[in-house]
Amino acid sequence: MPRSYTKRSYWCLLLPLLVVGVYLSGGCTNLRTGLERWVEKTFGTASPRERYTWSKPYDASVLARWDSAYELARRDTLTTDLPHLEAVAADTAISASALAWRLWLPPGRVLQVTAGAGSFPNLFGELYRLDGDQQELVATWDTTATYLSYENQQLDEEPLLLVVQSAPFANLAYRLTLTTTPALLFPVAGGDAGDIRSFWGASRDGGSRNHEGNDIFAARGTPLLATTEGRISSVREGGLGGKTVWLRDGGRRLNYYYAHLDSQFVTAGQYVARGDTIGLVGNTGNARTTPPHLHFGIYAGGAHDPLPFLLGPDAPPVPPATAPGSVTRVPDLGRHYLRVAPESGENIIRELNGGEVIEDLATTGRFHRVRTQTGETGYVNFD
Repeated sequence: MPRSYTKRSYWCLLLPLLVVGVYLSGGCTNLRTGLERWVEKTFGTASPRERYTWSKPYDASVLARWDSAYELARRDTLTTDLPHLEAVAADTAISASALAWRLWLPPGRVLQVTAGAGSFPNLFGELYRLDGDQQELVATWDTTATYLSYENQQLDEEPLLLVVQSAPFANLAYRLTLTTTPALLFPVAGGDAGDIRSFWGASRDGGSRNHEGNDIFAARGTPLLATTEGRISSVREGGLGGKTVWLRDGGRRLNYYYAHLDSQFVTAGQYVARGDTIGLVGNTGNARTTPPHLHFGIYAGGAHDPLPFLLGPDAPPVPPATAPGSVTRVPDLGRHYLRVAPESGENIIRELNGGEVIEDLATTGRFHRVRTQTGETGYVNFD
């Protein structure tokens, strides 16, 4: 017997289609905005900052000023090198609630950002990947941990923008630390980058070719470790590499080449976990006249320098020499230059005038991050 439908049933079917139709056609702006937020809340991955805004903790005028401060920070062009530590002053002004850092993350590195020990529930951190004028949100931190981690899975330096904003009137002082760690496990057990004695690009065979990897020296028989989980794509013997192993990293779409092994403990097609022993250091192949070592290479459409993947964690950055928020005017004595980065050789925005009123937003090393009365931001050394 055919199923009968009531008018209410038809509306239940048609209403979602009508809503989608209005959304796609660009209909009422308010309706479209509301639908976007509903879709994002229901199906998307809204950032903690967005969810905070949607909770309407303040009236519309306050939130509009807060959003304006955030968008202004996203347009800031100040840069910093890694590792970096910056102490941010406590300030109730909404205009000072958001700060930004532009940086370049080397390949094979994991960026780790923290606002310091303790919980900062009213502090929001968002990381964007930059592509020309485009900014793609790639990571946010949990406001209960104020910690963010992001890996560069490209084979070139990746331009990034970090924006940190405190809630309106939060009056938070914090220390932002940016450091990197290697994405891969070091392939020679007990070794580190200090054991590399032959680097990418070194001349080989009288200049007829260049070295396409790093040579890591260790005692014969030292275990060689899988730098990450993956599948063994090849196990061979012969040629320049002697006994070799190829490990395929499907997640990063990279191939790792282990050469001159004394012994191979894996077979083609085998799955290995990060840290599994896949062989032992030797000097087979064209390394038979050299001390035992691992030739380690990285390939993806050609060879790439493995060094950024092999360097250890960054050393702790130098703490700021002075506390932020202590300078309100440019000293009359000396010449003080506003720069795009906290280094004496960086590009100058302009020379500040003695006695000029400024906001002392943060400090890093011997530099202050300041905002002038005309809205310029930059780093300046008052020593």
